Amino acid sequence: MRPFTRLVWKEARELLRPRYILPILMLPVLFIAMGQGLGGIEEQLGNEPQVGVLAYDDGEYADVVRETLQARADVVYDGTDGSPERALNRTTEAGGSAVVVVPDNFTERIRDGQRGRVRLYTQVESVSIVGIASSTQVEGLISQAGRNLTVAITGATETELDPIERSHTTYVKGERMDASPGAISAAFTSQFVFVPVVIMFAIVFSGQMVMNSMASEKENKTLETLLSMPVKRRQIVAAKLLGGSFIGLIATALYTGGLAFAQLGVGTSFGGSAVTLGGMDYALIAVSLFFSLVGTLALALALGVFADSQQGAQMLLLPLSGLAIVPMFATMFTDIDTLGLGAKAALLVIPFSHPIIAPKRLLFDDVGLVILGIGYEILFAVGAVWLVIRLFDSDRPITGDAGWLDKLVGFVQR
Repeated sequence: MRPFTRLVWKEARELLRPRYILPILMLPVLFIAMGQGLGGIEEQLGNEPQVGVLAYDDGEYADVVRETLQARADVVYDGTDGSPERALNRTTEAGGSAVVVVPDNFTERIRDGQRGRVRLYTQVESVSIVGIASSTQVEGLISQAGRNLTVAITGATETELDPIERSHTTYVKGERMDASPGAISAAFTSQFVFVPVVIMFAIVFSGQMVMNSMASEKENKTLETLLSMPVKRRQIVAAKLLGGSFIGLIATALYTGGLAFAQLGVGTSFGGSAVTLGGMDYALIAVSLFFSLVGTLALALALGVFADSQQGAQMLLLPLSGLAIVPMFATMFTDIDTLGLGAKAALLVIPFSHPIIAPKRLLFDDVGLVILGIGYEILFAVGAVWLVIRLFDSDRPITGDAGWLDKLVGFVQR
């Protein structure tokens, strides 16, 4: 086996340790689980809520409330006496979480021109999206009961109460969808809220992996031994990058597979054309993410040269993490097209922005910006590799001195 091949195998074997590889393996699984969890939440909230009714009033208007709840919800408890606490216990035992209590003067108050009062007793077992949103569903039922009461009191029809019928046609980057902007926005949010987070973690974990490996070599004094071998330093750099790129290739396949499994897209439930990612789109995402990881590995390797320990490596990882976190938050809460020229340019200069924005851009066939982003990522990776080669060709790995730059990095690590 040639010395260079041995070096590549050494670096790949070093990075394949469980402490490095497990976070990379776990993130796609976490991403898929979160995607499936969101789908389950939406499906659960789409079902009829299970409620209880406790009506002390037997008047006609109290009957309207009961009939509304029975028509629009799964009434698991329907009583006319007993305490609200007992009714709530019976309801929760049957799978519900809320009881609507109609007091005995409900009909009388409405006949006297006053507002009828109901009290809602809710049992929230978990402070979660489902736990809170399910009680909101019951609020919607009470509002519908109020509309039905208006019909019963005034004799007005539903058309007279709400004479305007609304429909929506929304064009999102040229694609027609028969839904309101709010509904489309909610669909996009549920689809893409976790994509920037997962890609950011992929970048940060890859950089952390390489920097910790370099710091470990310096602590164990194996880097000096490696540099004293009859091998060109550029070959050492190439071996480290190839070994890291092999791990990056595995991570790219896992993350892209997770995105494909989640089937990113929106539009099929809106009566318009479905907007989904195709095979070529996922291929472009994979290429963008791979070159972003290569640039990350090269930059982390350059920073790792200055790490005096694994603790110091964690501090030097902060600039790299910041470059990944900024585009993550920027793309989660805004669209790049809505930003001003300065903010847009500043975001696109960060190489890690491009794999984060690629899925949403490709969703609307905006391939040009994604390809330009890949080209920029290649240039960034080449520049980072050149920087690493210059650092390894210098005396910094042996003497530990890089002039003013070394003093600055040493201050950061302290």
